[in-house]
Amino acid sequence: MKPVVAACVLIGAAPLLQAQQAASGTLAPVVVTGKGFEQRAFDTPYSVGTVDEEVLRNSGPMINLSEAMARVPGLTVANRNNYAQDLQINSRGYGARSTFGVRGMRLYSDGIPATMPDGQGQVSHFDLAGAQRVEVLRGPFSALYGNSSGGVIALVSQPVRERYGELGADVGRFGLRQGRVTVQAPLGDEPGRGFDLRFGASYMDYDGFRPQSSARRTLANLRLGWTGERDTVVVSVNHVDQPTIRWA
Repeated sequence: MKPVVAACVLIGAAPLLQAQQAASGTLAPVVVTGKGFEQRAFDTPYSVGTVDEEVLRNSGPMINLSEAMARVPGLTVANRNNYAQDLQINSRGYGARSTFGVRGMRLYSDGIPATMPDGQGQVSHFDLAGAQRVEVLRGPFSALYGNSSGGVIALVSQPVRERYGELGADVGRFGLRQGRVTVQAPLGDEPGRGFDLRFGASYMDYDGFRPQSSARRTLANLRLGWTGERDTVVVSVNHVDQPTIRWA
């Protein structure tokens, strides 16, 4: 029986020895490729909210993000009526203690990050008049976007599909005055291919409802895009002039 037992031990140890030799060698690299895809918000496992173009235009003069974001569950956007401090955005508790600016959230404008490494950001440069939609992600899946991501707010601009021009003006209480201009045009001969151009600008002047609360803001956005058979290249230029000095 002893030789039989010894033979059994050697037969059982042979695969183990081969596995150890293979582990000591160089393994082939494993490449994992992830690809984003569109999906209905109802079918996603995330807490996602979307505010479309129609809601943005019907909620106010499109000056502050707080005009239309109150309808998103779990999100509170407080307008402090102080353009030197920007809005206070609270996503399920994240950002509630911010004394100025937006903290604890990730902000994006057409995929370009608008949040600094310390987690502070501003939304005053968002071109709401030229937005197609604003997407909001809440909950623990926001951590997929990195540090200081208690929530995600992403603005997506309108695609350029046809020649279009718009002039707008807004007048409100406490000396609110705003002028807007938008021009866009596809530059290619084939629809959906070639170059396209979009330009939007606005000027806002506000006296304020209390002393020393007046503000001014000049906003301009230029977008030049190119679409090929498989690739898309977009160049965006943004200009914001918002003095923080109060005057009578």
